[in-house]
Amino acid sequence: MSRFISRVAFTNVCRASLPQLARRAIPMATRSFSSAIVRGQNSTSQLAQIVKSEYKVAVVVDNELTPEHEQYLAESGFEISESKFDSNVELRKTLPSGEEVRVFFDIDEVSDIELSASEFGAEEGVEEKEQFDEELDQYESTFANVKVFVSKPESNDGLFFNLMLQNSEEELFVDYFNYKPDAAKFLAQIKDQGTFLASTEYQGPQFSNLDESLQLAMENYLEEKGINEQLADFIFAYSEVKEEASYRDLLANVSKFLGN
Repeated sequence: MSRFISRVAFTNVCRASLPQLARRAIPMATRSFSSAIVRGQNSTSQLAQIVKSEYKVAVVVDNELTPEHEQYLAESGFEISESKFDSNVELRKTLPSGEEVRVFFDIDEVSDIELSASEFGAEEGVEEKEQFDEELDQYESTFANVKVFVSKPESNDGLFFNLMLQNSEEELFVDYFNYKPDAAKFLAQIKDQGTFLASTEYQGPQFSNLDESLQLAMENYLEEKGINEQLADFIFAYSEVKEEASYRDLLANVSKFLGN
C-alpha cells in the first residue's frame, strides 16, 4: 500500500499557523542567558569552562546510527554526500536501469520538526501539554521539504519532485513535480546556488489537484525508486546524528577559540 498521503489537508491556514506551533513546541527553558556575575572570574574564562564542561557531557553519549539504519543504508544502495559544516545532505544511488536517484534534505529543517510529547517535561504542566496535543491533532503535524531528482544520464533529463516529510507518521507526500530538460544544468544550479527552482520557473501542478489515477501511478513510480517510509525513517535518524555531531564540533571549536 502506498505510504504517500494527499496534500488536501495542507491548507493556507495550516501554512500560516505551523511556524507558531513549531515554536511553541520547543522548550525554551533549557538554554538561557544568565545575568549573574561571577566575581573574581572574567567572562571569557567562565564561558570557556562552561563550554568545555558541556562538550565533555555531550561526547559521553553514543552518537551513531543504529544497526538497523546502517543495514538500510547498505541495502538501499544510497551513498551519502555531505560536508562537515554544511546542514545540507544528499543521498545518491544508481538503479539497475542506469537511472540516477538523488535525495536532498536539510538536517536543520528535519530536526526542527522532530517534535514529540516526550519533549514536554513535567514543568510544562498538563494543561499546556493538552493544549499542544489538540493543536497538533488539528494541524496533524509539521513538515520538512525533501527533494528528489530521478535522472537519465544518457538523455540528460529527469523528473524533480518536491516532497513533504511528515513527522508524526514518518511519511512522505508529494507537493509538486516537474520535468528538467537539462539534468546537468539543474544539478549545477543546486550546487552553485542552492536553489531547486528559478525565480520565474513553473513549479508544476499541485499534486492533490491531479486525477487520482495519476497520483497513484506517480506514487508507485517513486516507491519503485526507493522513495518510501524506510527512507523517511532514515532521514530522521541521520539528521539527528549529524545535528548532534555538528553541535559537538561547534563546542570543540568554540572551546579552542576561547583557549587561544
